[in-house]
Amino acid sequence: MEEEETTLPWWNPESNRFWSILFMVGIILHIVATSSSELGLDAYIHSTYVTVEDGTGEGRLDWGHTRPIDPESSDPDYSPDVGGRYWAWHAWLGIWFDFMGDEADSIQTGAMMMTALMLFAIWRSTERLYGTEAAARLTALASVNPALIFSAGRVYPEEFMLIAISVAILTLILGLRTGGKGMPILWLMAPGVVLFGATVKGIDPTASVLLFMVGFVVFAIDESNELLIEVTRRPHRAFIASSSLVVLVFLGFALTAGEGSTISALRRAPLRFSSAVLFSLIDVVLIFMIFGMVLWPFLKESLASSTTIIDREAGLLAAVIGGITTAIVLYVASLWTHESLLWNAEWPWMVWTMGNNGRYATMLMIPCFWYIMRVRQLTAEEGEHSPNEVGALENLGALWKPVLVGLCLILPLSFFAAFHGQTSWTSEAAEYLSEEMEDGEDFLFISDSTLGMHWLYSFHLQVDADGSRNITGHWRADTTDWQDELVNQTVVENRGNLSGVNWLVISPDLQIELEGWSVSKKASAPLMNGGGDWTIWSKTN
Repeated sequence: MEEEETTLPWWNPESNRFWSILFMVGIILHIVATSSSELGLDAYIHSTYVTVEDGTGEGRLDWGHTRPIDPESSDPDYSPDVGGRYWAWHAWLGIWFDFMGDEADSIQTGAMMMTALMLFAIWRSTERLYGTEAAARLTALASVNPALIFSAGRVYPEEFMLIAISVAILTLILGLRTGGKGMPILWLMAPGVVLFGATVKGIDPTASVLLFMVGFVVFAIDESNELLIEVTRRPHRAFIASSSLVVLVFLGFALTAGEGSTISALRRAPLRFSSAVLFSLIDVVLIFMIFGMVLWPFLKESLASSTTIIDREAGLLAAVIGGITTAIVLYVASLWTHESLLWNAEWPWMVWTMGNNGRYATMLMIPCFWYIMRVRQLTAEEGEHSPNEVGALENLGALWKPVLVGLCLILPLSFFAAFHGQTSWTSEAAEYLSEEMEDGEDFLFISDSTLGMHWLYSFHLQVDADGSRNITGHWRADTTDWQDELVNQTVVENRGNLSGVNWLVISPDLQIELEGWSVSKKASAPLMNGGGDWTIWSKTN
Protein backbone atom coordinates (compact mmCIF):
# COMPACT_ATOMS: atom_id res chain seq x y z
CA MET A 1 0.00 0.00 0.00
CA GLU A 2 2.82 2.41 0.85
CA GLU A 3 4.54 1.65 -2.47
CA GLU A 4 1.28 2.35 -4.31
CA GLU A 5 0.95 5.64 -2.41
CA THR A 6 4.42 6.84 -3.42
CA THR A 7 3.76 6.19 -7.11
CA LEU A 8 0.65 8.37 -7.17
CA PRO A 9 1.07 12.02 -8.24
CA TRP A 10 0.33 14.62 -5.55
CA TRP A 11 -2.72 15.89 -7.45
CA ASN A 12 -4.48 12.52 -7.37
CA PRO A 13 -7.17 12.38 -4.62
CA GLU A 14 -6.19 8.76 -3.95
CA SER A 15 -2.92 10.09 -2.56
CA ASN A 16 -2.78 11.20 1.08
CA ARG A 17 -0.43 13.99 0.01
CA PHE A 18 -3.29 15.49 -1.98
CA TRP A 19 -5.45 15.77 1.13
CA SER A 20 -2.59 17.15 3.24
CA ILE A 21 -2.04 19.91 0.68
CA LEU A 22 -5.78 20.55 0.48
CA PHE A 23 -5.97 20.86 4.26
CA MET A 24 -3.13 23.40 4.33
CA VAL A 25 -4.86 25.39 1.59
CA GLY A 26 -8.06 25.33 3.63
CA ILE A 27 -6.30 26.61 6.76
CA ILE A 28 -4.75 29.48 4.78
CA LEU A 29 -8.11 30.39 3.23
CA HIS A 30 -9.79 30.48 6.64
CA ILE A 31 -7.04 32.71 8.04
CA VAL A 32 -7.35 35.06 5.08
CA ALA A 33 -11.14 35.15 5.36
CA THR A 34 -11.23 35.91 9.08
CA SER A 35 -8.41 38.46 8.78
CA SER A 36 -9.61 40.48 5.79
CA SER A 37 -13.39 40.29 5.69
CA GLU A 38 -15.71 42.70 7.43
CA LEU A 39 -18.47 41.32 9.61
CA GLY A 40 -21.63 40.07 7.96
CA LEU A 41 -24.86 41.93 8.62
CA ASP A 42 -26.20 39.22 10.95
CA ALA A 43 -22.94 39.35 12.92
CA TYR A 44 -23.47 43.07 13.53
CA ILE A 45 -26.97 42.31 14.82
CA HIS A 46 -25.77 39.67 17.28
CA SER A 47 -22.83 41.84 18.33
CA THR A 48 -25.31 44.55 19.25
CA TYR A 49 -27.32 42.16 21.39
CA VAL A 50 -24.17 41.19 23.27
CA THR A 51 -22.62 44.64 23.77
CA VAL A 52 -25.91 46.33 24.67
CA GLU A 53 -26.66 43.65 27.25
CA ASP A 54 -23.18 44.16 28.71
CA GLY A 55 -23.82 47.91 28.92
CA THR A 56 -27.49 48.04 29.96
CA GLY A 57 -28.36 44.58 31.21
CA GLU A 58 -31.08 44.21 28.56
CA GLY A 59 -30.80 41.74 25.69
CA ARG A 60 -32.43 43.93 23.09
CA LEU A 61 -31.59 46.00 20.02
CA ASP A 62 -31.62 49.55 21.38
CA TRP A 63 -32.17 51.20 17.97
CA GLY A 64 -35.25 49.12 17.23
CA HIS A 65 -36.16 45.65 16.05
CA THR A 66 -34.85 44.48 12.68
CA ARG A 67 -38.44 43.64 11.75
CA PRO A 68 -40.20 46.87 12.68
CA ILE A 69 -43.97 47.30 12.72
CA ASP A 70 -43.61 49.92 9.99
CA PRO A 71 -41.46 48.07 7.43
CA GLU A 72 -39.99 51.33 6.10
CA SER A 73 -38.77 52.90 9.33
CA SER A 74 -37.14 52.13 12.65
CA ASP A 75 -38.70 52.52 16.06
CA PRO A 76 -36.37 52.34 19.08
CA ASP A 77 -39.41 51.88 21.33
CA TYR A 78 -40.25 48.59 19.63
CA SER A 79 -37.53 46.09 20.44
CA PRO A 80 -38.50 42.91 22.32
CA ASP A 81 -35.94 41.31 24.63
CA VAL A 82 -34.38 38.30 22.90
CA GLY A 83 -34.10 36.40 26.18
CA GLY A 84 -32.07 33.18 26.00
CA ARG A 85 -32.99 32.41 22.41
CA TYR A 86 -29.39 32.82 21.18
CA TRP A 87 -27.70 32.04 24.48
CA ALA A 88 -24.88 29.82 23.21
CA TRP A 89 -23.92 32.03 20.27
CA HIS A 90 -24.07 35.24 22.30
CA ALA A 91 -22.02 33.64 25.07
CA TRP A 92 -19.31 32.74 22.55
CA LEU A 93 -19.23 36.27 21.11
CA GLY A 94 -19.28 37.75 24.61
CA ILE A 95 -16.16 35.82 25.61
CA TRP A 96 -14.17 37.54 22.86
CA PHE A 97 -15.63 40.98 23.51
CA ASP A 98 -14.75 40.63 27.20
CA PHE A 99 -11.27 39.39 26.38
CA MET A 100 -10.33 41.78 23.56
CA GLY A 101 -12.79 44.71 23.69
CA ASP A 102 -15.89 45.74 21.76
CA GLU A 103 -14.39 45.64 18.28
CA ALA A 104 -14.98 43.58 15.14
CA ASP A 105 -11.44 42.16 15.39
CA SER A 106 -12.36 40.54 18.70
CA ILE A 107 -15.04 38.24 17.36
CA GLN A 108 -13.09 37.61 14.16
CA THR A 109 -10.38 36.16 16.40
CA GLY A 110 -13.14 34.06 17.91
CA ALA A 111 -14.09 32.93 14.41
CA MET A 112 -10.55 31.64 13.87
CA MET A 113 -10.79 29.67 17.09
CA MET A 114 -14.19 28.31 16.07
CA THR A 115 -12.68 27.07 12.80
CA ALA A 116 -9.95 25.27 14.75
CA LEU A 117 -12.54 23.68 17.05
CA MET A 118 -14.67 22.64 14.09
CA LEU A 119 -11.80 20.97 12.25
CA PHE A 120 -10.69 19.18 15.41
CA ALA A 121 -14.27 18.01 16.09
CA ILE A 122 -14.61 16.68 12.54
CA TRP A 123 -11.31 14.85 12.70
CA ARG A 124 -11.77 13.36 16.18
CA SER A 125 -15.37 12.23 15.75
CA THR A 126 -14.82 10.77 12.27
CA GLU A 127 -11.62 9.05 13.39
CA ARG A 128 -13.55 7.48 16.27
CA LEU A 129 -16.22 6.11 13.93
CA TYR A 130 -14.56 5.41 10.59
CA GLY A 131 -10.80 5.53 10.99
CA THR A 132 -7.88 7.92 10.64
CA GLU A 133 -7.75 8.12 6.85
CA ALA A 134 -11.46 8.90 6.55
CA ALA A 135 -11.10 11.54 9.27
CA ALA A 136 -8.13 13.25 7.64
CA ARG A 137 -9.79 13.44 4.24
CA LEU A 138 -13.16 14.66 5.51
CA THR A 139 -11.44 17.32 7.63
CA ALA A 140 -9.49 18.52 4.60
CA LEU A 141 -12.64 18.64 2.48
CA ALA A 142 -14.50 20.65 5.13
CA SER A 143 -11.59 23.10 5.38
CA VAL A 144 -12.08 24.22 1.77
CA ASN A 145 -15.88 24.26 1.75
CA PRO A 146 -16.85 27.68 0.28
CA ALA A 147 -19.89 28.14 2.51
CA LEU A 148 -17.89 27.46 5.69
CA ILE A 149 -15.16 29.89 4.59
CA PHE A 150 -17.86 32.44 3.76
CA SER A 151 -19.44 31.98 7.19
CA ALA A 152 -16.14 32.13 9.08
CA GLY A 153 -15.11 35.40 7.43
CA ARG A 154 -18.43 37.06 8.27
CA VAL A 155 -18.63 35.50 11.78
CA TYR A 156 -21.78 33.50 11.11
CA PRO A 157 -22.57 30.47 13.33
CA GLU A 158 -22.56 27.72 10.69
CA GLU A 159 -19.32 26.17 11.97
CA PHE A 160 -20.73 26.18 15.51
CA MET A 161 -23.88 24.43 14.26
CA LEU A 162 -21.81 21.86 12.39
CA ILE A 163 -20.01 21.00 15.63
CA ALA A 164 -23.28 20.69 17.58
CA ILE A 165 -24.99 18.45 15.02
CA SER A 166 -21.90 16.27 14.58
CA VAL A 167 -21.42 15.76 18.32
CA ALA A 168 -25.12 14.99 18.81
CA ILE A 169 -25.06 12.34 16.07
CA LEU A 170 -21.74 10.97 17.35
CA THR A 171 -23.30 10.30 20.75
CA LEU A 172 -26.25 8.54 19.12
CA ILE A 173 -24.06 6.33 16.93
CA LEU A 174 -21.77 5.46 19.83
CA GLY A 175 -24.88 4.63 21.81
CA LEU A 176 -26.01 2.25 19.06
CA ARG A 177 -22.59 0.63 18.88
CA THR A 178 -22.10 0.41 22.64
CA GLY A 179 -25.50 -0.82 23.77
CA GLY A 180 -25.87 -2.07 27.32
CA LYS A 181 -24.87 0.32 30.10
CA GLY A 182 -23.26 2.96 27.91
CA MET A 183 -26.18 3.44 25.56
CA PRO A 184 -28.63 5.36 27.83
CA ILE A 185 -25.95 7.80 29.00
CA LEU A 186 -24.74 8.53 25.49
CA TRP A 187 -28.26 8.94 24.16
CA LEU A 188 -29.21 11.31 26.96
CA MET A 189 -26.30 13.53 25.93
CA ALA A 190 -27.73 14.00 22.42
CA PRO A 191 -30.79 16.14 23.28
CA GLY A 192 -28.58 18.29 25.49
CA VAL A 193 -26.28 18.95 22.55
CA VAL A 194 -29.30 19.68 20.33
CA LEU A 195 -30.64 22.14 22.92
CA PHE A 196 -27.24 23.83 22.97
CA GLY A 197 -27.18 23.96 19.17
CA ALA A 198 -30.68 25.43 19.03
CA THR A 199 -29.52 28.39 21.12
CA VAL A 200 -26.74 29.00 18.61
CA LYS A 201 -29.15 29.53 15.72
CA GLY A 202 -32.11 30.94 17.65
CA ILE A 203 -34.32 27.94 16.92
CA ASP A 204 -37.16 27.17 19.32
CA PRO A 205 -35.32 24.80 21.68
CA THR A 206 -38.50 23.10 22.91
CA ALA A 207 -39.64 22.05 19.44
CA SER A 208 -36.10 21.06 18.42
CA VAL A 209 -35.49 18.82 21.41
CA LEU A 210 -38.96 17.25 21.35
CA LEU A 211 -38.65 16.41 17.66
CA PHE A 212 -35.18 14.99 18.23
CA MET A 213 -36.38 13.00 21.25
CA VAL A 214 -39.24 11.46 19.26
CA GLY A 215 -36.79 10.41 16.57
CA PHE A 216 -34.23 8.69 18.71
CA VAL A 217 -36.81 7.09 21.02
CA VAL A 218 -38.19 5.39 17.90
CA PHE A 219 -34.70 4.07 17.14
CA ALA A 220 -34.17 3.06 20.77
CA ILE A 221 -37.26 0.84 20.93
CA ASP A 222 -37.23 -0.48 17.37
CA GLU A 223 -36.10 -3.96 18.45
CA SER A 224 -39.48 -4.53 20.09
CA ASN A 225 -41.57 -3.59 17.07
CA GLU A 226 -41.43 -5.21 13.63
CA LEU A 227 -43.01 -2.19 11.94
CA LEU A 228 -40.39 0.17 13.38
CA ILE A 229 -37.61 -2.16 12.30
CA GLU A 230 -38.87 -1.93 8.72
CA VAL A 231 -38.52 1.87 8.96
CA THR A 232 -35.50 2.53 11.15
CA ARG A 233 -33.19 -0.02 9.50
CA ARG A 234 -34.05 0.82 5.92
CA PRO A 235 -32.30 4.12 5.10
CA HIS A 236 -34.70 5.19 2.34
CA ARG A 237 -37.72 4.58 4.58
CA ALA A 238 -36.08 6.32 7.53
CA PHE A 239 -35.32 9.32 5.30
CA ILE A 240 -38.91 9.53 4.04
CA ALA A 241 -40.44 9.02 7.50
CA SER A 242 -38.24 11.66 9.11
CA SER A 243 -38.86 14.14 6.31
CA SER A 244 -42.62 13.54 6.46
CA LEU A 245 -42.67 14.06 10.22
CA VAL A 246 -40.89 17.39 9.83
CA VAL A 247 -43.38 18.49 7.14
CA LEU A 248 -46.32 17.66 9.43
CA VAL A 249 -44.77 19.49 12.39
CA PHE A 250 -43.97 22.48 10.18
CA LEU A 251 -47.55 22.64 8.86
CA GLY A 252 -48.87 22.51 12.40
CA PHE A 253 -46.69 25.40 13.53
CA ALA A 254 -47.26 27.39 10.32
CA LEU A 255 -51.04 27.18 10.62
CA THR A 256 -51.09 28.19 14.29
CA ALA A 257 -48.15 30.61 14.55
CA GLY A 258 -48.64 34.31 15.26
CA GLU A 259 -49.26 36.62 12.33
CA GLY A 260 -45.84 38.27 12.39
CA SER A 261 -43.77 35.11 12.69
CA THR A 262 -41.56 33.81 9.90
CA ILE A 263 -43.32 30.49 9.35
CA SER A 264 -46.75 32.16 9.17
CA ALA A 265 -45.72 33.23 5.65
CA LEU A 266 -47.34 30.01 4.41
CA ARG A 267 -50.76 31.37 5.41
CA ARG A 268 -50.19 34.91 4.19
CA ALA A 269 -48.85 34.07 0.72
CA PRO A 270 -49.33 30.36 -0.08
CA LEU A 271 -48.51 30.67 -3.79
CA ARG A 272 -45.35 32.67 -3.14
CA PHE A 273 -44.35 30.20 -0.43
CA SER A 274 -44.88 27.27 -2.81
CA SER A 275 -42.54 28.80 -5.37
CA ALA A 276 -40.10 29.63 -2.57
CA VAL A 277 -39.96 25.93 -1.64
CA LEU A 278 -38.84 25.12 -5.18
CA PHE A 279 -36.16 27.83 -5.10
CA SER A 280 -35.09 26.67 -1.65
CA LEU A 281 -34.69 23.08 -2.85
CA ILE A 282 -32.43 24.27 -5.64
CA ASP A 283 -30.43 26.52 -3.30
CA VAL A 284 -30.13 24.23 -0.28
CA VAL A 285 -29.98 20.76 -1.83
CA LEU A 286 -28.50 21.22 -5.29
CA ILE A 287 -26.15 24.18 -4.82
CA PHE A 288 -24.97 24.06 -1.20
CA MET A 289 -25.19 20.31 -0.57
CA ILE A 290 -24.75 18.26 -3.72
CA PHE A 291 -22.44 20.73 -5.48
CA GLY A 292 -20.84 22.70 -2.63
CA MET A 293 -20.07 19.69 -0.44
CA VAL A 294 -18.90 17.59 -3.41
CA LEU A 295 -21.51 14.94 -2.69
CA TRP A 296 -22.48 14.35 -6.29
CA PRO A 297 -19.73 11.80 -7.10
CA PHE A 298 -21.14 9.54 -4.36
CA LEU A 299 -24.86 9.98 -5.03
CA LYS A 300 -25.44 7.07 -7.40
CA GLU A 301 -24.09 4.42 -5.05
CA SER A 302 -25.58 6.01 -1.93
CA LEU A 303 -29.07 6.19 -3.42
CA ALA A 304 -28.86 2.65 -4.81
CA SER A 305 -27.71 1.21 -1.48
CA SER A 306 -30.41 2.99 0.53
CA THR A 307 -33.03 0.53 -0.74
CA THR A 308 -31.01 -2.61 -0.12
CA ILE A 309 -29.13 -1.97 3.12
CA ILE A 310 -30.64 -3.10 6.42
CA ASP A 311 -28.74 -1.28 9.16
CA ARG A 312 -29.70 0.69 12.23
CA GLU A 313 -26.80 3.13 12.05
CA ALA A 314 -27.32 3.91 8.36
CA GLY A 315 -31.04 4.34 9.06
CA LEU A 316 -30.28 6.79 11.87
CA LEU A 317 -28.00 8.86 9.65
CA ALA A 318 -30.55 8.85 6.83
CA ALA A 319 -33.29 9.96 9.22
CA VAL A 320 -31.19 12.85 10.54
CA ILE A 321 -30.23 13.97 7.04
CA GLY A 322 -33.82 13.74 5.78
CA GLY A 323 -35.38 15.54 8.72
CA ILE A 324 -32.90 18.38 8.99
CA THR A 325 -32.68 18.92 5.22
CA THR A 326 -36.46 19.20 5.03
CA ALA A 327 -36.53 21.58 7.97
CA ILE A 328 -33.90 23.81 6.38
CA VAL A 329 -35.66 23.87 3.00
CA LEU A 330 -39.00 24.81 4.58
CA TYR A 331 -37.46 27.39 6.92
CA VAL A 332 -35.49 29.10 4.14
CA ALA A 333 -38.63 29.19 1.97
CA SER A 334 -40.55 30.74 4.88
CA LEU A 335 -37.80 33.26 5.52
CA TRP A 336 -37.65 34.38 1.89
CA THR A 337 -41.43 34.69 1.69
CA HIS A 338 -41.69 36.56 4.98
CA GLU A 339 -38.88 39.00 4.21
CA SER A 340 -40.20 39.70 0.70
CA LEU A 341 -43.58 40.60 2.18
CA LEU A 342 -41.97 42.68 4.91
CA TRP A 343 -39.88 44.71 2.45
CA ASN A 344 -42.49 44.77 -0.33
CA ALA A 345 -39.73 43.32 -2.50
CA GLU A 346 -40.28 42.06 -6.03
CA TRP A 347 -40.68 38.33 -6.24
CA PRO A 348 -38.71 36.22 -6.96
CA TRP A 349 -35.77 38.58 -7.46
CA MET A 350 -35.11 39.01 -3.77
CA VAL A 351 -34.18 35.28 -3.67
CA TRP A 352 -30.91 36.41 -5.24
CA THR A 353 -30.36 38.83 -2.32
CA MET A 354 -30.85 36.10 0.29
CA GLY A 355 -29.55 33.12 -1.66
CA ASN A 356 -26.69 32.56 0.77
CA ASN A 357 -29.23 31.28 3.34
CA GLY A 358 -28.62 27.89 1.76
CA ARG A 359 -25.40 27.85 3.77
CA TYR A 360 -27.45 26.57 6.74
CA ALA A 361 -27.18 23.14 5.13
CA THR A 362 -23.45 22.99 5.90
CA MET A 363 -24.36 21.58 9.32
CA LEU A 364 -25.21 18.35 7.46
CA MET A 365 -21.88 17.96 5.69
CA ILE A 366 -20.49 15.54 8.28
CA PRO A 367 -23.62 13.34 8.61
CA CYS A 368 -23.81 13.06 4.80
CA PHE A 369 -20.25 11.77 4.51
CA TRP A 370 -20.68 9.55 7.56
CA TYR A 371 -23.58 7.90 5.76
CA ILE A 372 -21.39 7.33 2.70
CA MET A 373 -18.64 5.89 4.92
CA ARG A 374 -21.13 3.62 6.66
CA VAL A 375 -22.32 2.34 3.28
CA ARG A 376 -18.74 1.43 2.44
CA GLN A 377 -18.32 -0.40 5.75
CA LEU A 378 -21.46 -2.43 5.19
CA THR A 379 -20.84 -3.36 1.59
CA ALA A 380 -17.26 -4.34 2.38
CA GLU A 381 -18.34 -6.46 5.37
CA GLU A 382 -21.13 -8.18 3.49
CA GLY A 383 -18.92 -8.94 0.51
CA GLU A 384 -21.23 -7.42 -2.08
CA HIS A 385 -18.22 -5.77 -3.73
CA SER A 386 -14.53 -5.73 -3.13
CA PRO A 387 -13.46 -2.78 -0.96
CA ASN A 388 -11.68 -1.15 -3.88
CA GLU A 389 -14.95 -0.90 -5.79
CA VAL A 390 -16.89 0.84 -3.02
CA GLY A 391 -16.59 4.61 -3.21
CA ALA A 392 -15.99 6.72 -0.13
CA LEU A 393 -13.49 9.43 0.74
CA GLU A 394 -11.13 6.94 2.33
CA ASN A 395 -11.36 4.55 -0.61
CA LEU A 396 -12.23 6.45 -3.79
CA GLY A 397 -11.43 3.86 -6.41
CA ALA A 398 -12.94 4.89 -9.73
CA LEU A 399 -14.46 7.99 -8.11
CA TRP A 400 -11.15 9.84 -7.82
CA LYS A 401 -11.68 11.64 -11.12
CA PRO A 402 -15.20 12.94 -10.32
CA VAL A 403 -14.01 13.99 -6.86
CA LEU A 404 -11.07 15.86 -8.41
CA VAL A 405 -13.46 17.59 -10.82
CA GLY A 406 -15.78 18.47 -7.93
CA LEU A 407 -12.93 20.00 -5.95
CA CYS A 408 -11.69 21.94 -8.98
CA LEU A 409 -15.19 23.38 -9.36
CA ILE A 410 -15.53 24.57 -5.76
CA LEU A 411 -11.96 25.77 -5.12
CA PRO A 412 -12.39 29.00 -7.15
CA LEU A 413 -15.44 29.75 -5.00
CA SER A 414 -13.41 28.99 -1.87
CA PHE A 415 -10.68 31.41 -2.93
CA PHE A 416 -13.29 34.03 -3.81
CA ALA A 417 -15.01 33.63 -0.42
CA ALA A 418 -11.66 34.03 1.36
CA PHE A 419 -10.05 36.86 -0.58
CA HIS A 420 -13.15 38.86 -1.40
CA GLY A 421 -14.94 38.73 1.93
CA GLN A 422 -17.65 41.07 3.14
CA THR A 423 -17.34 44.67 2.01
CA SER A 424 -19.37 47.70 3.03
CA TRP A 425 -19.21 51.46 2.90
CA THR A 426 -20.96 51.83 6.25
CA SER A 427 -17.83 50.96 8.25
CA GLU A 428 -16.08 54.08 6.94
CA ALA A 429 -19.18 56.17 7.58
CA ALA A 430 -19.49 54.73 11.09
CA GLU A 431 -15.86 55.57 11.86
CA TYR A 432 -16.46 59.19 10.84
CA LEU A 433 -19.62 59.47 12.95
CA SER A 434 -17.88 57.90 15.93
CA GLU A 435 -15.25 60.65 15.83
CA GLU A 436 -17.53 63.59 15.07
CA MET A 437 -20.75 62.96 17.00
CA GLU A 438 -21.29 64.24 20.51
CA ASP A 439 -22.76 62.04 23.21
CA GLY A 440 -26.55 62.17 23.21
CA GLU A 441 -26.89 63.06 19.52
CA ASP A 442 -28.90 61.04 17.01
CA PHE A 443 -28.32 60.26 13.34
CA LEU A 444 -30.68 59.24 10.54
CA PHE A 445 -29.75 56.65 7.93
CA ILE A 446 -31.55 56.75 4.56
CA SER A 447 -31.49 53.72 2.25
CA ASP A 448 -33.84 51.51 0.27
CA SER A 449 -36.06 49.19 2.26
CA THR A 450 -34.19 45.93 1.59
CA LEU A 451 -32.22 45.02 4.75
CA GLY A 452 -32.37 48.65 5.85
CA MET A 453 -32.42 47.84 9.56
CA HIS A 454 -29.59 45.37 9.17
CA TRP A 455 -27.45 48.01 7.50
CA LEU A 456 -28.34 50.46 10.29
CA TYR A 457 -26.82 48.11 12.85
CA SER A 458 -23.57 47.96 10.91
CA PHE A 459 -22.94 51.40 12.47
CA HIS A 460 -23.61 50.34 16.05
CA LEU A 461 -20.38 48.61 17.06
CA GLN A 462 -18.24 51.63 16.13
CA VAL A 463 -20.59 54.46 17.05
CA ASP A 464 -21.96 53.33 20.42
CA ALA A 465 -21.27 49.68 21.13
CA ASP A 466 -22.64 49.39 24.67
CA GLY A 467 -25.06 52.33 24.65
CA SER A 468 -22.93 54.40 27.02
CA ARG A 469 -22.82 57.39 24.62
CA ASN A 470 -26.62 57.54 24.44
CA ILE A 471 -26.50 57.83 20.64
CA THR A 472 -29.52 56.58 18.71
CA GLY A 473 -29.43 55.60 15.08
CA HIS A 474 -32.66 55.90 13.10
CA TRP A 475 -33.53 54.47 9.70
CA ARG A 476 -35.99 55.49 7.02
CA ALA A 477 -36.56 54.02 3.58
CA ASP A 478 -35.90 56.54 0.82
CA THR A 479 -39.55 56.26 -0.26
CA THR A 480 -40.90 57.66 3.03
CA ASP A 481 -41.69 61.28 3.93
CA TRP A 482 -38.67 61.42 6.20
CA GLN A 483 -37.91 65.07 5.36
CA ASP A 484 -41.28 66.11 6.77
CA GLU A 485 -40.51 64.22 9.97
CA LEU A 486 -37.05 65.75 10.19
CA VAL A 487 -37.82 69.38 9.30
CA ASN A 488 -41.32 69.80 10.70
CA GLN A 489 -40.85 67.44 13.66
CA THR A 490 -43.85 65.42 12.52
CA VAL A 491 -44.45 62.39 14.73
CA VAL A 492 -45.69 59.25 12.98
CA GLU A 493 -47.03 56.18 14.76
CA ASN A 494 -44.58 53.25 14.98
CA ARG A 495 -41.67 55.45 13.94
CA GLY A 496 -38.91 56.81 16.15
CA ASN A 497 -38.89 60.52 17.00
CA LEU A 498 -36.34 62.38 14.85
CA SER A 499 -36.20 65.55 16.97
CA GLY A 500 -32.69 64.72 18.24
CA VAL A 501 -31.19 64.04 14.79
CA ASN A 502 -28.18 66.23 13.97
CA TRP A 503 -26.57 63.95 11.38
CA LEU A 504 -27.77 62.34 8.16
CA VAL A 505 -26.22 59.36 6.36
CA ILE A 506 -27.40 59.08 2.77
CA SER A 507 -26.86 55.84 0.85
CA PRO A 508 -25.00 55.88 -2.48
CA ASP A 509 -26.62 57.70 -5.39
CA LEU A 510 -29.57 59.06 -3.40
CA GLN A 511 -29.93 62.77 -4.15
CA ILE A 512 -31.35 65.17 -1.56
CA GLU A 513 -31.68 68.91 -1.04
CA LEU A 514 -32.17 70.01 2.53
CA GLU A 515 -32.09 73.58 3.79
CA GLY A 516 -30.07 74.13 6.95
CA TRP A 517 -27.86 71.10 6.33
CA SER A 518 -24.49 70.71 4.66
CA VAL A 519 -22.33 67.83 3.44
CA SER A 520 -19.66 66.92 6.00
CA LYS A 521 -18.24 63.89 4.21
CA LYS A 522 -18.54 62.30 0.80
CA ALA A 523 -16.93 59.08 -0.43
CA SER A 524 -17.43 56.23 -2.87
CA ALA A 525 -18.83 52.83 -1.98
CA PRO A 526 -16.97 49.66 -3.08
CA LEU A 527 -17.99 48.34 -6.48
CA MET A 528 -19.15 45.09 -4.86
CA ASN A 529 -21.67 47.18 -2.90
CA GLY A 530 -22.95 48.82 -6.06
CA GLY A 531 -20.51 51.74 -6.17
CA GLY A 532 -21.76 55.33 -6.13
CA ASP A 533 -21.14 58.15 -3.66
CA TRP A 534 -22.51 58.20 -0.14
CA THR A 535 -22.72 61.36 1.95
CA ILE A 536 -22.91 62.43 5.57
CA TRP A 537 -24.77 65.67 6.32
CA SER A 538 -24.76 67.76 9.48
CA LYS A 539 -26.95 70.58 10.72
CA THR A 540 -25.67 74.07 10.05
CA ASN A 541 -28.05 75.91 12.37
